[in-house]
Amino acid sequence: MSPEDGKPARSPADTGTARTRGHLDSLTGNQLKTLLMVAADPEAAADTAAANAAGVERLLAEMSGTRDTADLLANAANDTTSVEELIRIKELAKTWAGEAADHSHREAARLLYHLAVAAAFVHHGAAISGRPLPRQQKLYEAFADAWVGHPAGHVFREAAARLTRE
Repeated sequence: MSPEDGKPARSPADTGTARTRGHLDSLTGNQLKTLLMVAADPEAAADTAAANAAGVERLLAEMSGTRDTADLLANAANDTTSVEELIRIKELAKTWAGEAADHSHREAARLLYHLAVAAAFVHHGAAISGRPLPRQQKLYEAFADAWVGHPAGHVFREAAARLTRE
């Protein structure tokens, strides 16, 4: 028993399971559906990622009030995008997430936020968020699985792999 709360002490395996379950619980219905579709039919992954990208770009355009946001996902995933630009994209996504009219828009902004943070880490070795990157590993793995075949998926996969090695 834990002396602090009188509850039985949890094993490291229990803690990891709870942490993973918490990450899975935080996925939207669409994200979970995408993960299941990719697991069931890996060949459909590229089509799924393209559909995801189009949907996210549409939601981001709605939040911005313009149609010039289509390149935000591509720019965030591009290895030549500067840290300064990734910070700008991250801050824009953070603002949009806070102002989002609904869950879908908030999740699109959240994806863009995490993509910018992961790309800064992968492409430049830079930490541009106050959130500890190791705490994002499971989320990045989930995003990588959902975005197989898209540059964003490659960024998330590399970020998760590097975090595993650290």
